[in-house]
Amino acid sequence: MSIISYRYIIIYHVILYIQMDDYYDSHIVDDDDSIDGDGDGDGDGDGLLDTQWIHEYENKILFSEYHLFLKSDITRVSFRFIYLDRNKDCIQFIHPLAESYTLQCANQITQSEIFQIIYRHQKNNKKYYNFHSLLLYDFQLGDDNVSVAKYLSAETAADEEFGRMIEYTNILSIDTIYFQPLIAMFQDLIGFTVVLYQD
Repeated sequence: MSIISYRYIIIYHVILYIQMDDYYDSHIVDDDDSIDGDGDGDGDGDGLLDTQWIHEYENKILFSEYHLFLKSDITRVSFRFIYLDRNKDCIQFIHPLAESYTLQCANQITQSEIFQIIYRHQKNNKKYYNFHSLLLYDFQLGDDNVSVAKYLSAETAADEEFGRMIEYTNILSIDTIYFQPLIAMFQDLIGFTVVLYQD
């Protein structure tokens, strides 16, 4: 996302904040019968309620929405498992739930981590399954917010390449797989599919 895009978003939120501030100051009045008449006990007598908590809450909401469009480290990836028959030409079953895995080091997964995850799933229904292949879908967007709009647009999404599928057939050839930081709302798209076949 470019600096101009960030500035635009910040200016938009500042204007929104000022407008909300003016609205609250002009429409929220005191109902409390305290001694000084303002309900907050500070003795200034202006007749307005203390709206500081509302401003803090608004800032928190604005920051959380803005944070969705900032790139952050990948800390979790998903694993799905597909089991083939002995001939590797027919799917016996697909593991019903994807497993979410927390990376030991942000933005990367090592060979030993992959080994441990696959090993836990090689025995299923008293059968042993060998490793066939590992498929990685790595989703990436450009550095500008225009690419987010393109991805969300039905007309342009089909014409753009926002991700890549990588197939690994030999885990021993993998040392470490690295991921680039990504906007938080799209991080769930990054994941592995492990294909195993019956021994």
